[in-house]
Amino acid sequence: MSTSEGIEVGSIYKIAADETNNITPPVERDVWFKHFVVMGKAADGSVYGCVVFDSLINKNYVEPGDEEFYMPIHEGRYPFIDHDSYLECLELKPATAERLLAGKYEGRLDPSDLQIALQLVKMSRRHSYVLLKMYGIC
Repeated sequence: MSTSEGIEVGSIYKIAADETNNITPPVERDVWFKHFVVMGKAADGSVYGCVVFDSLINKNYVEPGDEEFYMPIHEGRYPFIDHDSYLECLELKPATAERLLAGKYEGRLDPSDLQIALQLVKMSRRHSYVLLKMYGIC
């Protein structure tokens, strides 16, 4: 996949993420390689709203009650998941087509997982209606 036309809702990319993607890399690193799942995109294709796979729920970042926005993904569910993980649907992460396409395409989210993830994204209080509408999610 070499053009943004190939980027679809549910597509998974492993990318070099940083603060521009609302990802804080570990100390001493400029980027953190994360699996991004496309949930929606701006009408002009300039930016995509994504959720990410996480190994753990960062209790220092997540307020009580927000754990429900971390969807459990069991080891082996996807070829690149070698331990129990979560799909973090609490806060959409922005990514450009260039950033996604520079990463590694890893496949697509299972339709049932995609449906649940989109429902969680829509329910999160961190997403305004305007943001969801911008990404074409509602």
